[in-house]
Amino acid sequence: MDRLTSHFGISPDLVRDLVLANRILAHHKVLDTFGHISVRCHVESNGIDEDCYLQATYHAPSLVHTQDIALFSVHTGEPVDPEEKRKGALERHIHAGLYRARPDVQAILHCHAPMLVTYSILSSMESDTILQPVLHVGSSVGRHIPIYEISDHFGHDTDLLVKTAELGDDLAKLFTPKIGMVLMRGHGATIASQSDVKDLVHKGIYAVINATIMRDAILLGTATGSAGSLRPLSNGEIEACGDWVSAVHRSWPAWVAELGLSKDESL
Repeated sequence: MDRLTSHFGISPDLVRDLVLANRILAHHKVLDTFGHISVRCHVESNGIDEDCYLQATYHAPSLVHTQDIALFSVHTGEPVDPEEKRKGALERHIHAGLYRARPDVQAILHCHAPMLVTYSILSSMESDTILQPVLHVGSSVGRHIPIYEISDHFGHDTDLLVKTAELGDDLAKLFTPKIGMVLMRGHGATIASQSDVKDLVHKGIYAVINATIMRDAILLGTATGSAGSLRPLSNGEIEACGDWVSAVHRSWPAWVAELGLSKDESL
């Protein structure tokens, strides 16, 4: 982190929050040993004037430390620092592509949470099994949650990973100011925040909780003969719930406390 701060002017607090976000999302089973989270930043230092993002290099999220964070170019998806030789996340172009397409997006999460993957393979099922907000604190990802089908443009012989700029740009096309999450068929989900990394953690945790509640409601409805009676939030309710940014400042200290860190423990 010393070089990020001294050479590129990156705030240590921003790096620390990104490390904590990795660990919190792993603790809540939103991230497994794969998956990643990033935060946008702009670098104006040492002759560099570039839109960038911070992301951990190739590490399991639960094991990320401050020294594992690297700086990547939004324009290329590659490291900004010529001295950076560590391997980056294979799907870092998810982040670069979305940041290029959406200047308002400030933080991005890509995860493989099983509950979200489940809904990603139900695209041809009845409307009651299409993922949608059913919980007030889970509404911030938006009413419409599209499913990215990589085979539409790249055929049926890919490994489903978004490993190139072309693939990243293709995925980014599904995001709009009203669409904060996109499922990826047989793969996972990508979630965007227009606020910051703390808001993104909130969105990620409650996206999985919302999906779990909807799954349980479908199963209960089937078991009791009331299938088809799912009642999601209305458009007006989603709008009234807002983005819940103010609630993040209540949740974040609690999530950090769950990690069991001492007050001044080095990350």
